[in-house]
Amino acid sequence: MLDSLFAGGAMKLSQSKEIARDVVSTPLSAFSAETLKPLHPALEHWRIQFNQLLASLPPEQKTATPEAARQALAGITSRFVCAGPELYRVEGAVLGGDDLTEALQCPLPLMLYQAVEKPDALVLFVHGGGHVAGSIEVYDPICRRLAQESGQAVLAMDYPLAPANPWPAGIKSVAELMRLLPHVLDTFQLSPGIRVMMIGDSGGAAMAATLCLQQPKTLPGYPEALVLLYPSLDYRMQAGSIQQFSEGYFLTEERMRWYFDQYLQGRVEPLSVSPSAMPVPSHFPRTLLMSAGYDPLRDEAGFFFGKLINAGVDVDGVCYEQMLHAFLNLESLVPEACQDAYNAISRFLAAGRTKGLGQVKD
Repeated sequence: MLDSLFAGGAMKLSQSKEIARDVVSTPLSAFSAETLKPLHPALEHWRIQFNQLLASLPPEQKTATPEAARQALAGITSRFVCAGPELYRVEGAVLGGDDLTEALQCPLPLMLYQAVEKPDALVLFVHGGGHVAGSIEVYDPICRRLAQESGQAVLAMDYPLAPANPWPAGIKSVAELMRLLPHVLDTFQLSPGIRVMMIGDSGGAAMAATLCLQQPKTLPGYPEALVLLYPSLDYRMQAGSIQQFSEGYFLTEERMRWYFDQYLQGRVEPLSVSPSAMPVPSHFPRTLLMSAGYDPLRDEAGFFFGKLINAGVDVDGVCYEQMLHAFLNLESLVPEACQDAYNAISRFLAAGRTKGLGQVKD
């Protein structure tokens, strides 16, 4: 099965003995694809093995299905990300019943991660997975790390996934969480005046960016700060990096098209729902963008970074040059880079302005 390649399964992928402890992170304001550093040795070793094993599979075992995509993301995360730390508090709840608008048919599970008794802020975490995969369970170790490293409370949600729940079901669900945030804070006995921030990775970053672009600042859960991790921002898939890394670098152009077909299902023009094409409101929150050098989505992050600067947004950005897409889900291969990323996110969440990561709008 295709998911066995991601998970390790019966086809074990050995880890490289090469160690590269220096983390190459370049401010997006200074990044140039022409001087891109080589892929991290551990990721290059894994990438080669993965591609060889993938090529050996018969065609019927390469067919993408929603279940295979979910198993793949769950498998790779459980293999390369160790169980998260024990925290002061990990507690679940469900938004449902009379709380939700009539448009939402299903309950929305929530999980709160709290490393300290009195966190300074609540971070709404919108997980990735191409709008098809991912869950609270899959991202549990990453949410735990975010809570521990930042000292902030992290709130994750299981939003409805495509193809059973195509666009705009997921976005509407996160918007509903934002609308009902006062109720959620009361449920978890958090301060009603707690600062609200938002983090999204990959497809989750697309949703987070869209909400910040389209929702009013008066929405109870509208964040004062936004972190976009290797974001998907243009459903047209026209970035040069998509052509450069169309296959062989973990996330492929073919797989991305399949994800977007499952999500959009021809219901809407891709451009009209792409964050990169939306106007930037004056209240858009201060933002940290993180991209990966060998990610097909890299140039989308770079374009959006420039767009936010031109709109006068307080924005910072960094490219982890030697990384693949979703490198936080590959932590045991590149622990130093992941730690550096967690540190940068934590600094950004703690401050009104991040220092030392890249260009910040004055």
